[in-house]
Amino acid sequence: MAVSETADTVMRPRRAAAYISFLRRHPTILFGLVVLLVAVVVALISPYLLPDPKAINPIYRLRPPGEAFWFGTDHLGRSVLSRSLNGTRVSLAVGILVAVAVTLAGVAIGLLSGFLRKLDDIVMRVMDGIMAVPGVLLAIALMSLFGSSLQNVVIAISIPEIPRMARLVRSAVLSIREQPYIDAAITNGTRLPRLLVRHVLPNTVAPVLVQATYVFASAMILEAVLSFLGAGTPPEVASWGNMMAEGRQYLQRAPWMAAFPGVLLAILVLTVNVVGDALRDAIDPRLAGKGAK
Repeated sequence: MAVSETADTVMRPRRAAAYISFLRRHPTILFGLVVLLVAVVVALISPYLLPDPKAINPIYRLRPPGEAFWFGTDHLGRSVLSRSLNGTRVSLAVGILVAVAVTLAGVAIGLLSGFLRKLDDIVMRVMDGIMAVPGVLLAIALMSLFGSSLQNVVIAISIPEIPRMARLVRSAVLSIREQPYIDAAITNGTRLPRLLVRHVLPNTVAPVLVQATYVFASAMILEAVLSFLGAGTPPEVASWGNMMAEGRQYLQRAPWMAAFPGVLLAILVLTVNVVGDALRDAIDPRLAGKGAK
């Protein structure tokens, strides 16, 4: 027991040093993670520092950005700054929940489909059928069926994204299952669940992690699109899509109503995509080799 504790004590600083070294060699990832961390912190503390985003005050309606209202006010006198930062919470929540749900479902489907050939044809035809429908149209159809709520938005966005993750994992599993160590594990009598979790799953982490960042960014955009079209979060929820939908009626008189949430959405999505691209370049040795040349 003492030897094990000593080994863990020695390995922890080494792992921390390896993570720090990795971030130093890839400053883009570090910058993106810092921006995301700032967005999370601001989204968490904004309700305690700013006015209620639902508070209506007609006296201050359509006030331009200034000292009293940094982002101005909307047609009901609500603070655009408060509503924009509340929209950050909505977008981050949807992005994280969709990324987690798609990753769990896609990995499970991809592992089983790629390793069990009897299920492969059936499962992949179902995935192809889902991918044949544009994601936005499928999400709108699901929202019209389920009703308008944040939970239903997560479900409606997750379903169109699952086939892409499943096919990615399946393609990785198809090559992994031909490796000699898989044959050796099967020969030794390793059961299927243990084989998938211990020998196959760890080799799919890198591409899954990169794909999850793209799902994260795509989910935030799709949530804004659904809300903009009136098929996403309820109108009373201060999401960026709802704010831009309301602001389009006042583009000439009060352009700040749609401009600020649109800019914040663009910055957040761009940051997540940059992190995803940097992770891909850092993890994939072939891309790293091309970059070195």
